[in-house]
Amino acid sequence: MPPNPFQFDPKDVVAFVLVLMRMAGIFLTAPVFASRNIPVMVKASWILFIAFLLFPVVEFKTVDLPASGLPLAMAVVREMLIGFSIGLGATLIFTGIQLAGQIVDIQMGLGMVNIIDPVTNNQISVMGQYYYLIATLVFMAVNGHHLLLRAVAESFTVIPLGHAHFSVALGTKMMGLFTQVFFIAFRVGAPVIGALFITNMALGVIARTVPQMNVFIVGMPLSLAVGFLVTAISMSFFVFILQGLFKGIGRDVAVLIDAMR
Repeated sequence: MPPNPFQFDPKDVVAFVLVLMRMAGIFLTAPVFASRNIPVMVKASWILFIAFLLFPVVEFKTVDLPASGLPLAMAVVREMLIGFSIGLGATLIFTGIQLAGQIVDIQMGLGMVNIIDPVTNNQISVMGQYYYLIATLVFMAVNGHHLLLRAVAESFTVIPLGHAHFSVALGTKMMGLFTQVFFIAFRVGAPVIGALFITNMALGVIARTVPQMNVFIVGMPLSLAVGFLVTAISMSFFVFILQGLFKGIGRDVAVLIDAMR
């Protein structure tokens, strides 16, 4: 009698669910993948499709997998946290880029002007949103989404299914990435922040030497003009910095994966 093609080994089913959960974690936090503009059904379809592609190359025959109960539930949570951590490592770069835009907005006098970000559904500054959109385009142009998917595929070799280990080392590595947010913000916004700082210093000198001039009336349009002008001039520098940051995503994600080994 021929074998039933719809009869699956329980271990295969458990392994596929764990692969699916690790991929689902990516779509919860990773830039572009976690966008709220993408319908939930589309996200679910992509998660299922990528899991089907990865499952044949994942080695799980020699790994002890939980069959049911609490151990299986804990394994599912661990797998989702692996994907969540990988996506968060990439998202922190975008957080630093948005922070750079907020600092520039404050110096330009646009600190009180906020708009709704359709991606995160949160309020964000004008320049922060502008920087974020440019960063998203550069991220897609340098195939940053491919880097994340490759990182997930390679993580199955480093971290076998159901054998993730969350230790103090992972928290230390994650805190290191959080501190990098501020360095990223100042690297990205350095030209505009520096130009506006010099402009404010010049206005302060003028206010002391020519007290008859109303610096507050002159300062606002001047700061806006300098900010927009330097932003346009330094766009090539901005894109160059973004390319370097996104190409380093693989290195940052590899550090997190190694900490969960």
